[in-house]
Amino acid sequence: MELKKLLAEISLQTGLLNELLQVLERETVEMGDVDTSAMDLSNRTKEELFVKIAGQTPILQQAVSAQAVCVGLPVSASLGEIAECIAKRGNRELLTKQQQIHRTAERIRQVSALNVEIAERFSSSVTSTLGLIMRLVNQSNIYGASGGYQQRPASAVMVNREA
Repeated sequence: MELKKLLAEISLQTGLLNELLQVLERETVEMGDVDTSAMDLSNRTKEELFVKIAGQTPILQQAVSAQAVCVGLPVSASLGEIAECIAKRGNRELLTKQQQIHRTAERIRQVSALNVEIAERFSSSVTSTLGLIMRLVNQSNIYGASGGYQQRPASAVMVNREA
């Protein structure tokens, strides 16, 4: 009975993680396209999924602990240890589910790292571009007393005109 409950909880958690993976992969494309409205929607979807996953996690941990006790392992045993113990007894279903959730989690880590790198590079590029624009905006060509154009910071020009 405990094993069936654990398998059901793992299936539910895997489904949520697969949804998250799809959103993250979609977000990668959106960031490449610089589609900010779609990225905003993806962020809201991720937040909703994080809440669902966080709500499901204690239930899964409880099922893992209960199954650990059933197979004679300490309550603190990992899902992998429990799966291996049950697989030695001939039932490989839990081991298969555990490997599946592990692969999904690893893929989520990879896509998340990629998205962070894209976001950091984009942010750096925007910062650099804005810095260049600000330097150009803060320079003003003013006709000087010597008859030629002189470049001065715009803020200094404003002070001179007010004086």
